[in-house]
Amino acid sequence: MRQFKIPRIWRRALGVAIYKHNKPSGNLKRYRHISLLLFPFTILERLIYACVEPIDQLHPQEQAGFRHGRSTVDQVTLLTQNIEDSFLAKKKAGTVFVDLTAGYDTVWQAASLMVHTII
Repeated sequence: MRQFKIPRIWRRALGVAIYKHNKPSGNLKRYRHISLLLFPFTILERLIYACVEPIDQLHPQEQAGFRHGRSTVDQVTLLTQNIEDSFLAKKKAGTVFVDLTAGYDTVWQAASLMVHTII
């Protein structure tokens, strides 16, 4: 670890396709891809996360993505409260919504069924 090198075998993952019930049959988009990591790499991830977690305090209070104990419900509640506060103060409230769903449609579908190397 002092050399910042992870053994090559730890960087392997098993790609698994999970069936989605709401998609038409015969379509690769009917499956959701997940990667199952090897146990030593999972332990390493948790050790690194334990060291990085205190840095989480530096993020703005409004940020909820990828933070422990935060979710989209927190974001909706904050947005609703801001709109209500603006309405009561007779001010305008603005929002910007970004749709990133198309960004996840670019997965190489043929590779999602194979064992692959990550990192």
